[in-house]
Amino acid sequence: MPRTIAIGCVCMCAVGIFSGCTKASIPKASSVATVNEENASVVSGRPTSLFSAINPASIGISFVHQTLGRHDYFLPEIIGSGCALVDVDGDDRVDILAASLSSADGTAGAQPIGGTVEIFFQNTNGTFSKRDNSTLVIAGLAMGIAAGDLTNDGLPELLVTSYGEDSLFLNEGEGRFRNVTSESGYSNPAWGASASFVDFDRDGWLDLFVTNYIDYTARPCRQLGGGNPDFCVPHLFPGTIDRLFRNTSHEAMSDETPRQVRLQDCTAESGLAGMKGAGLGVAAADFTADGWPDLYVANDQMANFLWVNQRNGSFREEAVLRGCAYDRQGRSQASMGVAIDDFDGDGLWDLFLTHLEGEYHTLYKGHAGGLFEDDTHAAGLADVTLPYTGFGTGSFDIEHDGDVDIVCVNGRVRRPAGFPAQSAAYFSPYRQRGQVLVNRGGVFQEQNPKEEPWLEERAVARGLAVGDLDRDGDLDMVVNRIGEPLGIYRNDSVKTGHSVRVRAVLPQCGGRDAIGAVITLVTDRGVFRRLIQPGLSYLSSHEPWAHFGTGAADAVREFQVLWPDGSTSLHPGGDVDREYILEKP
Repeated sequence: MPRTIAIGCVCMCAVGIFSGCTKASIPKASSVATVNEENASVVSGRPTSLFSAINPASIGISFVHQTLGRHDYFLPEIIGSGCALVDVDGDDRVDILAASLSSADGTAGAQPIGGTVEIFFQNTNGTFSKRDNSTLVIAGLAMGIAAGDLTNDGLPELLVTSYGEDSLFLNEGEGRFRNVTSESGYSNPAWGASASFVDFDRDGWLDLFVTNYIDYTARPCRQLGGGNPDFCVPHLFPGTIDRLFRNTSHEAMSDETPRQVRLQDCTAESGLAGMKGAGLGVAAADFTADGWPDLYVANDQMANFLWVNQRNGSFREEAVLRGCAYDRQGRSQASMGVAIDDFDGDGLWDLFLTHLEGEYHTLYKGHAGGLFEDDTHAAGLADVTLPYTGFGTGSFDIEHDGDVDIVCVNGRVRRPAGFPAQSAAYFSPYRQRGQVLVNRGGVFQEQNPKEEPWLEERAVARGLAVGDLDRDGDLDMVVNRIGEPLGIYRNDSVKTGHSVRVRAVLPQCGGRDAIGAVITLVTDRGVFRRLIQPGLSYLSSHEPWAHFGTGAADAVREFQVLWPDGSTSLHPGGDVDREYILEKP
């Protein structure tokens, strides 16, 4: 992907409500060299498989996920931790962040110690390195990472959810972060899981939605896994309420203190306090096509939630009514990871959820009016996903043929029946391989593991983040695996078409990423639609760009943008195999 093009708007199609952002300039992007010129050390020797496992040490990644080493089936240990791909220092290169449950050394019997998030900054040659300020210390046991700009200065803040105390970090520039949890007004007394930045009130300031897991009491469970002790199932514990925080940072800012984070807990007034769940995954998007973002929660062994935005600061739960609470048989499933995409190319959002072994991963097909239908069997996803316990997931066009594919990373939460109570490697019975599900015109086929050596790397995989690490135009993956080094997988697929990557920015909001924007790419061979929403997958955050595989289409006629405030704009097209920056007028 040789260059980045910054283009403005050619005409305004509709005007939404007034944005609360202040006017600011944004620098235009400069040309970007091809990956083979800049990152030869990372990409030499390309094979023919879809992905290749990269030795983390070869590119400067030294992360190993740490558990508590308790070996007493303490549930947070098997829930795992997430990761993120985000440019935290504003140098136009995506960085890698990974959460570790604990800062303990994994010694058996070690006492619970707060977790960490390690930041690996990308260098100009495609390698990564740490800095003096690269380790963020977390008070609780670190679970999820969410990234979004709360201060409208173009730099992302970080929320780290935890079993214990969540931590909110203000980005002070140049990759430096300061813990502002207490002073910001953020407080979440529950077990935090996935989180999403979303401008739910459309005032131009990103708000924050946090899913919470169960009200857990530590103990092992028996009569599972052949009668041996094992990790408890969630329905043995009470559910919790999720939390919604309105961003009021602009009220605390001044010329003397331009970077201030202030959040107001509006969970009760928004209506979200009315239902308890066991939230693990989250998806924020406009599912009802009314121009306002809704909130979807993937609950573990409970009905999923779809909180529909009432456009007055409140939400109404309608998952059962709209067909995305249960599977086709009316059963709740153990929902973990979430992906949103238009998998069948009909212009409507579909939902994909990962589940427990013995349950298939569910594809909810979107219909007009914000309705959904379990279409898993028709899409070819039921039988192939049944043997796996899925967590992190990503949806993107791997080989640029125009169809959106799916990747799932897996790992059990229960030992197989009859397995010994203990083994030399405590987590060994929980390891599973990942899956690549290739979209062939709306029907998915599992990629043969014999053609993908990395799929034979069995692990207890949890967080998955997707982004273009080597800036070559296709998407790569980072996976956080319990007790193991970070998994890094480079996209080496043989491309059958072209691609386009788009970053949408809000100059009125300090040039921050337009999280929640919908980008429609129009070509002579079809129309493609993507949502910019990094807060998906499981406990993780994707790179906040829209990526399109365009198949045989060799030019973009135009870009259509539905901005987070409900306004729309048209932008001129151009060549494929390029990056574009689209600015809100």
